[in-house]
Amino acid sequence: MNALMSGLRLAFLSAMVMALPLTARAQFVSDSSASTIATADRVEYRGNITVLTGQVDVRQGDVRVLADTMEIYSPGTGGLAKNDFSRVVADGNFYYLTSDQEVRGEKGVYTKQDNTFVVTGDVILKQADGNVITGDKLYYNLVTRNARVVGTCKGRRCGSEGRVNILIKNTQENSGN
Repeated sequence: MNALMSGLRLAFLSAMVMALPLTARAQFVSDSSASTIATADRVEYRGNITVLTGQVDVRQGDVRVLADTMEIYSPGTGGLAKNDFSRVVADGNFYYLTSDQEVRGEKGVYTKQDNTFVVTGDVILKQADGNVITGDKLYYNLVTRNARVVGTCKGRRCGSEGRVNILIKNTQENSGN
């Protein structure tokens, strides 16, 4: 199995909105030639599903994915082959980490057929430059490189609760001026 996503670069474009289209760069399944290393407390093969359980840690190059459990769905049986999977579900304490960003949520689901992933459950995206976006769900299309973060509540009556929240760090703050 290749690592999930090779990068997620969000450009913070506008003020808080319910659904925010963002420019992004990522691949849930990396084209990297680096080896994939996965560790877990237990692995089970259930026909076409490989289940990693217990502090799952998957690494490839500078990409790291953490979760409580990870299910890898393959079209055939008998375990995993390179790129021979249709879907990955990483559930519980989901983290996606690179050298310049961090994505957190409760669950991350990658679907190979349409090259998309969805992160749900108190989503937090942090970039090395200090920018942060939070919401309830992140949708990302690897082909179009479009991302969308949404909340569960609409309008000012919600305050910041249940809405998309964005923190854009002032470049002067980042440079120490």
